[in-house]
Amino acid sequence: MSLLPVLLFLQVAAAQGPLPEIVTRSRLDRSRGVDFHALVTPETVYVGQQSTFQLGVFLDQETRQRLRRNPEFVPPESRALLSYDLPERGNGFTGTIDGRSMEVHIFRRALFPLSAGRYVIPSAHLNYALPQSASFFSREEMFTLRSEAVTVTAIDVPSAGRPSDWLGAVGIWRASAHMDSARGRAGDPLVLTLRIEGQGNVTLLPRPGLAIPWANVVAADERVRLDSTPTAMRGSKEFDWLITPTASGPQRVPAIRYAYFNPFARRYEVAMSVPLDVRVAPGDVVMPDPVAAPLVTVEAPLALRPTLGDDTPTPLGDSPVLQWWFALLPVAAFAGWVARRPRRKRRNATAAEQLNSMVKAPAATVSAASVRRVFIEAVRSRTLLHEALLTQPGAWTRALRLEGVEGNTAAEVEKFLIEADEASFGTGGLLTAARANALFRRVDREARSLRSQPSSVTITAVTVAMLVMTTGSLLARDLQRAREPFAVGIAAYAGGDYLRAERFFADAARAAPRSAAAWANFGTAGWAAHDTASAVVGWQRALRLDPTSDDLRTGLMRVGAPQDVGRARVLALPSRFPSALALLLWTVGWIATARQSWRRRPSAMLALLTIILGGTSVMAARAFENRLEGRGLAVITDPTALRSLPALGAEGGSVPLIGEVARIDQRSGVWAHVILEGGRAGWLPAERVVRLGND
Repeated sequence: MSLLPVLLFLQVAAAQGPLPEIVTRSRLDRSRGVDFHALVTPETVYVGQQSTFQLGVFLDQETRQRLRRNPEFVPPESRALLSYDLPERGNGFTGTIDGRSMEVHIFRRALFPLSAGRYVIPSAHLNYALPQSASFFSREEMFTLRSEAVTVTAIDVPSAGRPSDWLGAVGIWRASAHMDSARGRAGDPLVLTLRIEGQGNVTLLPRPGLAIPWANVVAADERVRLDSTPTAMRGSKEFDWLITPTASGPQRVPAIRYAYFNPFARRYEVAMSVPLDVRVAPGDVVMPDPVAAPLVTVEAPLALRPTLGDDTPTPLGDSPVLQWWFALLPVAAFAGWVARRPRRKRRNATAAEQLNSMVKAPAATVSAASVRRVFIEAVRSRTLLHEALLTQPGAWTRALRLEGVEGNTAAEVEKFLIEADEASFGTGGLLTAARANALFRRVDREARSLRSQPSSVTITAVTVAMLVMTTGSLLARDLQRAREPFAVGIAAYAGGDYLRAERFFADAARAAPRSAAAWANFGTAGWAAHDTASAVVGWQRALRLDPTSDDLRTGLMRVGAPQDVGRARVLALPSRFPSALALLLWTVGWIATARQSWRRRPSAMLALLTIILGGTSVMAARAFENRLEGRGLAVITDPTALRSLPALGAEGGSVPLIGEVARIDQRSGVWAHVILEGGRAGWLPAERVVRLGND
């Protein structure tokens, strides 16, 4: 390895100016005919300042003559950096390097970091092929080289000496202004154009503020002209305003200040345009009558929620107990299936089935004692009556009557049992199974239903209710810290001090973030204090804690931004109803599956149905909970134009309404990318939005 001589390419340098640093700072390997290096200069820049990435391909003359086609290289991706490819200087350089004739080709890219941090640019790849011999038909051998990985460090511009009107411009700039006409008429708009030109990325230049006391000012078009021919990017940006004079006579447009940070001098500087004189003729401007005062309608303050109430429990899906419950139920059902897999063992016949089979059997094989025993067992199973407690005369008749059996049937049963005793113990006649079976059918038909026993569904419902109630009680938050600021806020609101009430209700909401009353009163106080953003934040959070509240929906209807469509809409369902229903379906399904498995009955179809219905309901309930919790959502509190890039000077788009609910899908430093209704999306400073959830 040898250091490249400083006097390299003197004949080229004299004609084309200073050589790029990739040429003067690279070290070449003499053992290779092709070399490939990367460099970034400067390595440390301010946010918004240019850093130039350079790739150099070095070819000696012997290798260049052997190449049948030009080498190909793949430049690396410069993620999270605003980049512009710069044109190559001529067709490359040719000269002597360390005694060897070399040809150099350079690829350049201008990089602009948009936020502070350390950015790594990965290696680039160079592919080339050389013939294995001097023959034209010789096969080629492929080679691949990799450049160095380089790093750019971006730092924030200093805060010391920062002008109050600096909006983020970085570079070296000068300003000029002109108007489309030096004469105008009151009421007719004129076009004022401010031109900012110089060195830097003009696409990042922000529009300055402009106020003219004798005219109405409305921002209009912007035009950008970018020049990437030199190494340092240059260009110009023009800002138009529509100036509508409201007063006649000679007027003057004051000089327009444009503050910027000079990264080379490391200080803030100001570019000034020259003042412009305009002569305004009288026109047909309708001025407001200074005598007639407009009628002002004073709106009565909205009612507060007088008590703090209880905290809204956290979502069921966030409970670790229920998460384990959801996970273990399928495991328990599977364990039951493993332990009690269906076998071919026949279950024992019931007494009623045995009695019916005796009717079909030959009479000689059926004894009176067996008929008596099976009949008594069948009646006992049907009515829960026990023969040992019914030995007195008439006891069977009375007991069966109490079970709903008719008098004739009850008396016949008792008569039959007496005959059965006599036949069984050898003192009576023949006892037929057909008579016993017919008599039991009458008892089964006339007796009322058995006393209801707790079913598996009932037990499951009770279990789910206990889980829901237990979870709510375990997750209830202590409200003691919020009670004092809540009471002070109510007193301040009653006294008409709405700003003070808003602050105290905010303290109460921070102490008890799941108190719907604290958030509702915070929104109401914000509305009374003409703080629309706070009103929307308070009412939206309260409505998501208490979705069935009508007063919160009425309050949100007062806001200009739509609150009943898209992401701002809150379904009027109890906050825990979908989750409790999903929990019930999931639990009932798996308990029923486990019960079927334990009884050695087919359970695969029931398990599949539980997975489909229960799983779908669980996912839907979780999505409903996330929507109520406002995860990923935010309220626009200080509207500004949506930017195409996370930078103050990036191209602006539509301006959202104050109080609009948006979804935040990514962040970059102090910027947040928001998605609004109607397909609108762009970057906003994170300080201009307030999150609805705790994500």
